[in-house]
Amino acid sequence: MTIEQPAFGKRVREVRRSQGLSQGDLAGDDLSPSYVSLVENGRRVPGAKIARTLAQRLGTTIEALCATDEPGDRLTRRLGLVGQLVAARSSQLAGDWPAARRQLESVVEQAGTGHDEVRWEARWELATVLGRLDDPARHEAALRHLLDDPLTRSAPVLHARVAVELAQLLRAVGRLSDGVRFAEEAVRVTGELEPGRPERAQARMALLSLSVDSGEWSRATQLGAELQAEVAPLPAGELRAGALWAVAGAQYLGGHPERALELLAEAEQLLAATDGVRLRLQLARARTLLALAAAPADEADALLERARQATALIDTPAARTWLAVLETAAALRHHRAGAAAEHAAAIDPDAAGLTPLDRARALLHLARAHRADGGAEAAEADFKEAAEGYEHAGAFRLALESWRELSAGGRADEGPDPHAVLMP
Repeated sequence: MTIEQPAFGKRVREVRRSQGLSQGDLAGDDLSPSYVSLVENGRRVPGAKIARTLAQRLGTTIEALCATDEPGDRLTRRLGLVGQLVAARSSQLAGDWPAARRQLESVVEQAGTGHDEVRWEARWELATVLGRLDDPARHEAALRHLLDDPLTRSAPVLHARVAVELAQLLRAVGRLSDGVRFAEEAVRVTGELEPGRPERAQARMALLSLSVDSGEWSRATQLGAELQAEVAPLPAGELRAGALWAVAGAQYLGGHPERALELLAEAEQLLAATDGVRLRLQLARARTLLALAAAPADEADALLERARQATALIDTPAARTWLAVLETAAALRHHRAGAAAEHAAAIDPDAAGLTPLDRARALLHLARAHRADGGAEAAEADFKEAAEGYEHAGAFRLALESWRELSAGGRADEGPDPHAVLMP
């Protein structure tokens, strides 16, 4: 494949801008932004290895980047499509998801088959928007369509990105076995990427989270060790925090609660410098629930107080139910059955925003509160509903633990409490 400048550089710049990447993002750790600038301006001809690296980071193929200059009218059309793509991103930033959906659907329709990279990017962002619009069926259909796209199949980075998103969606809607399959696919296609690549880490995080949720805890221990070995090259921020969080879950279930709590504290410090409010709240919730099961009482109570403050800032039905779950767990830990029952009354398993696993976990804590307060019949009904919810989602180990707790009249104090583990 012959690399001709300035055509190659123009294509690199165009694809980079369409994806919202900076020259520094494209340069990574092994190239410099100034070198990328020289390539884009046609003043440097990269070798085959560097050209392949640039294509991989852009989620495209070296053949696509080596395409010659387009005729004027086609280039004008492409620039118009890119402009519409930028407008759709502005709508997303403004929170106008219906407008973004219309704009992206228009780009997909107009792009046809002559502008593969722009069409792919529009379809990818459309899938994201459908997720924001709480349309899981269309979200899944859009991702499956993308997964079958030849451009996706030709670029491991794109393939992994779509497979991970699909795995996470299926996990969120309670289809764990399907999610595992796509997470495994993402891990497979990123096997040749160097450690530190976001897509490689995200694939392993997705598979680890699904393995924990579905009850494959021996596998989770192995996956956690592999992911922990690759944490160091990851950039500080959400990605590294998420990896540490995932490893913490495996550590706890593997019998290392102190190490798990240390990892969660480290992850929370990394997230403190980011603007990911939702992710920070989810991590704080996970850390608090695990602390209530495994940390000293004063540490757990301090984290619970922080959870109360956070919920006051983000007051949604799901957030209120989660706080009630945490309050219930804390009261049960302190052997205050009456207080546990009072807090459990605020648990709404059907609150908007809860996943099927969230709902089952909420019911499990409701059952524990009812049992502690002497409500045997209500406790039995809640335990059964929690177990059935876990089973329906494919979390068979958690379902089994729920049935055991029901039949045993309580949970044995030895060993980790699997219901206390919330994965990223």
